[in-house]
Amino acid sequence: MVSNQKHPPDQPPVPGVTEGQSGSSPPDYPDLPAALARLLDRFPQLKRRPHAMLAHFPIVFLLSATSFSLLFRFTGNRAFDDTAFYCLGGGLLTLPATVATGLFTGWLNFPGEADQTVRLEKALSYAEMFITAAAFVWRWLDPLVLTDLSGVNLIYFFLVLALTPLVTASGYFGGMLTFPLEEAAAPNA
Repeated sequence: MVSNQKHPPDQPPVPGVTEGQSGSSPPDYPDLPAALARLLDRFPQLKRRPHAMLAHFPIVFLLSATSFSLLFRFTGNRAFDDTAFYCLGGGLLTLPATVATGLFTGWLNFPGEADQTVRLEKALSYAEMFITAAAFVWRWLDPLVLTDLSGVNLIYFFLVLALTPLVTASGYFGGMLTFPLEEAAAPNA
């Protein structure tokens, strides 16, 4: 393990990544395996940005799955139903990498016991993955599930509808980790 507490002298410090924000102390990163420490020293943006880059893909896919499902119900146009299914698939493909980078970013940037925001975002993310996988498999096995919303088919519809508040809440709490509300703007002089 290599302690990654100090920035290498041959690289300029990066505010917010290797030095902390102005007026704050450098982040207290956990001890890292040597290869990971070298990678993060070479590419300091990997300490925060992979999750932020990936998080938007499942957000768009899953919100679109709900939107296209509703469009299908209102219009009866099968193309909207097919698009909703493809969006569920896109969400399902992008969620594991997004959750993995979120766990990594949380481990790296928020060491120690996770606070309530981190725990809530994790729970919401796991719920999103479970519901997305269930809805995708259900729709794959029954392509006409949205055609008749009676009986158990109504459960599928509610699962897809539930993705919107889950994604919204998860994005909100993830944003709170990146842009905390406690940070007040500089006082006016």
